[in-house]
Amino acid sequence: LQETKSRRASMTCKVIECKVDKSTVSNYTLKTLNKMFIESKWLYNSILSSNNIGNYDTKTTEVQVKVKDKFEKRELENISAQMKQGIKARIFSSIATLKALQSKGYKTGKLKFKREVKCIPLKQHTQTFTILKHSRRIKIQGIKKPLKVNGLNQLPKIYEIGNANLVKSANDFYIKITLFTPKEVISVPNQSIGIDFGCESQLTLSNGEKIKYQVPISKKVKKLDQELSRRMKGSNNYSKTLVKREKAYNNLTNKRKEIKNQIVNKLVKNYQTIIFQDENISSWKMDRHGKKVQFSAIGGIISALQRKAVTPIVVEKWYPSTQICSKCGSRQKMKKSERTYICKSCQATFDRDINAAINIEKEGLRIKQIPMEYRELKPVEIKTSSGNLLPNCPKVQSMKQETQPSLVVG
Repeated sequence: LQETKSRRASMTCKVIECKVDKSTVSNYTLKTLNKMFIESKWLYNSILSSNNIGNYDTKTTEVQVKVKDKFEKRELENISAQMKQGIKARIFSSIATLKALQSKGYKTGKLKFKREVKCIPLKQHTQTFTILKHSRRIKIQGIKKPLKVNGLNQLPKIYEIGNANLVKSANDFYIKITLFTPKEVISVPNQSIGIDFGCESQLTLSNGEKIKYQVPISKKVKKLDQELSRRMKGSNNYSKTLVKREKAYNNLTNKRKEIKNQIVNKLVKNYQTIIFQDENISSWKMDRHGKKVQFSAIGGIISALQRKAVTPIVVEKWYPSTQICSKCGSRQKMKKSERTYICKSCQATFDRDINAAINIEKEGLRIKQIPMEYRELKPVEIKTSSGNLLPNCPKVQSMKQETQPSLVVG
């Protein structure tokens, strides 16, 4: 175990998602899969209701389930012993997380009983699950025939399998596999970039590029929301509409994730030092920009850059990036409606967002004491450019100032 831990510490952890092909699965197997999630819910609530969670016997084959005002015995026929141990370990992990939050002064409640369990841990490869790569199938303990899945082509040439999770979402089944692969040595250009996040242009870069994208709620989702409100809770039509609605929302979430991953990947691979401000996203939501923030997933981009960038530098949120002239350094107040910065001291003219991005880059490099080489950009007509950061992404509108900037060393 120690050798495995030390070896994997120098490897990259990845998670791939495979979807079970329901068209090749029999009705009996589908019933077994659904029953596994129901039994996991019974076991979870039974462990949580016990007087001593630590002494709970995971080898038990039956549990007490509350039905209306009385308790009845239910047999656990489909989940294995290791699955039961994984559910118990997950409860312990949740309790440890709550305790850590309490020690930091946060107000926390207690774990609640679950109406449904959507994730079953598969702890050990070749025991609870086995990957049959050549036949594109995965064998799960408790299910007789291997399940045909889509997505095993994501497996790299060299990898170690950690564990997996069987997930149920919108009446579909997924298997999320944790892998460990050798770290890739990527040479990132020794360049810096400043980023100003906003609502109109989601990302404005200090090189003059603006990235705009929105994934709003579609008409189909709105229609399903209205239809669900008219259904009676507990009816079959309500359940069917709920599944359709969940699938539609999952589709929107996946589109936002795709755009986020493309933006972060391009930034991380092209710039060694990425500088951005600690944005107060919650205040944006209060300032009539809640939907724009929701549709753009800016918070996810910020957290991903903090994890993946070679040298992420975060400028404090109180830094007045929009009020300072990026040329002479003088400061003046601006209204939110003003989109062009005209300096009263040196008469320099800038696009408001690009001026803020340049100031964020300068401030970040000043904090880390890194010499800066940047381009002075002026607010001319902005139009689409083929040499931008994301030229091949149809969902992202990448704009760059068409100008011949002079090189300024600061």
